[in-house]
Amino acid sequence: MTEYIIETKDLEFVYPDGTYALRKLTISIQKGKKIAIVGANGAGKTTLFLNLNGVYKPTGGKVYFEGKEMIYNKKDILALKRNIGIVFQDANAQLFSASVFQEVSFGPMNLGLPKEEVRKRVEDALAKTGIAHLKKKPIHFLSGGQKKRVSIADILAMDPKVIFLDEPTAFVDPKTSSELMAFFDVLNKEGKTIVLSTHDMDKVYPWADYVFVMKEGAVIAEGIPQDIFRDDEVLKRADLEKPWMIAAYEEIIKRKPYLSKEEVPKTKEALFQLMTK
Repeated sequence: MTEYIIETKDLEFVYPDGTYALRKLTISIQKGKKIAIVGANGAGKTTLFLNLNGVYKPTGGKVYFEGKEMIYNKKDILALKRNIGIVFQDANAQLFSASVFQEVSFGPMNLGLPKEEVRKRVEDALAKTGIAHLKKKPIHFLSGGQKKRVSIADILAMDPKVIFLDEPTAFVDPKTSSELMAFFDVLNKEGKTIVLSTHDMDKVYPWADYVFVMKEGAVIAEGIPQDIFRDDEVLKRADLEKPWMIAAYEEIIKRKPYLSKEEVPKTKEALFQLMTK
């Protein structure tokens, strides 16, 4: 039986200026999966994350966490913030402490944990993100990639069940971007549900288990990556580019129609192997 960790029904959010950011949005996020939420700028991805994390209170509709409806009172908001972490696109908007260790310890300390437990969580988070050697370094001396890792360590130290990553590969170089995507795989294998938003369809296609496509605050399509990224109509509506691997596959089967029944490749190696058949 499919187990959903987060669900929304007719979720709506309107900004104070009257802008509708979310419109009757209904989604179900499966526990333990790697989920991608894609869409052009202004589609509502960040607003959705902030509603599900408890930063914003929905204007209408319902949110369920582990089957329980969230009322967005003080108790529910605290539960959401403990269980659903969010890493912002711009690490500078998230980091504010003097040193790396102080920064990553802030969240666990606010949970009222004993000092030894806080220290253990911080050291574990720094080790997992590969920045233990930076723990005494001032935040303002870090590179963009290092700041991104600190912002992820911030969330790991809280030990949430779900991690939202808003454009996690923005402002970092290609090598760091690939390393981060591989790291998100590791976190998922450790039991975390990972939900990320991105403009990089080439990165998300081979990574995601399931994809939601947003446009103007609503979900216009959802499904497995192989289906979503071969749907030209959906991609056009959402102003999204087709992943190069899908484009290459479709070009191959145009020239070799007998390969159309082969599984759509999700890795470069699988694509190259298909080319030799």
